[in-house]
Amino acid sequence: MKVAVVGAGFVGEATGRGLSKHKNEVTFVDVDEAKVAKLREAGYRAEVASEYTKIDTDVTLFCVPTPTKAKHIQLDILKSAITDFANRLKLHKAYHVMVIRSTVPPQTTREMIKYVEKLSGKKAGKGFGVVMQPEYLREVTAAQDFERPWFVLIGELDERSGKTVDKLYRPFNAPIEHCSIEEAEIQKYVHNVYNAVKIAFFNEMRIAIKEKGWDADKVFRATAESCEGMWNPVYGIRDYGPFDGSCLPKDTRALLEWGETNGFDFGILRSVITENLRHEKLLGQNQKVSINHLATVEAA
Repeated sequence: MKVAVVGAGFVGEATGRGLSKHKNEVTFVDVDEAKVAKLREAGYRAEVASEYTKIDTDVTLFCVPTPTKAKHIQLDILKSAITDFANRLKLHKAYHVMVIRSTVPPQTTREMIKYVEKLSGKKAGKGFGVVMQPEYLREVTAAQDFERPWFVLIGELDERSGKTVDKLYRPFNAPIEHCSIEEAEIQKYVHNVYNAVKIAFFNEMRIAIKEKGWDADKVFRATAESCEGMWNPVYGIRDYGPFDGSCLPKDTRALLEWGETNGFDFGILRSVITENLRHEKLLGQNQKVSINHLATVEAA
């Protein structure tokens, strides 16, 4: 398959190099002339964005940065790349699939679709396909992660779009799941933020454990072995409501009390308890609405 990779940062470069190893014809596109020159020296086809004026591939993957500045996500780099793509698509006659791999808030891809339709005069689902395909690459090991993916998620506009990208990733022998565009967008944030919460929680515990002179590494290694939330991937993700039972409510409160008594600010733990209480209250309100609704139906 012929693939254009727009953005030759660590995600784009790992993506393009990895795809080229599976007999795909890859073209890198970037605004940075130095990156383009480096890729050409390594034997890859690479084009400066301003000079890449005609689509000659089956798929375009967008791997450009979407940084956060002053607490707001910046989508200007992505929109600029999408603008260039839409202008090229206007003159392109064959069906083509645009794939956003950049991390974007839910519904961003839909907005980009409207923008491409307006500039190109083509209709999504007919003139071109659309996929949102999150990347799970770690910066230090991006190349290895792409070449040995543990999971591939394809958020598709339609079946044709999804099948095209599915074909691209089949040779990697990784589990592939299909979903909607919005589900793929939010999943990437859930993925990253869960990692962030886990790191923050263990750092919170590490501070207290180390201050008491205990071995945090031993405690955490034992937790990795004993805790169902660590070794059972579906623990906690099913729709069973707030945590309850004889252990979790009392132990979260007990640990918080111990922390406060010993001068530790367990902010994450406090938030966990607060959120669980909020969920209990919300669930109670929903149950009341359902009971009231049934009573109304029965009365009628």
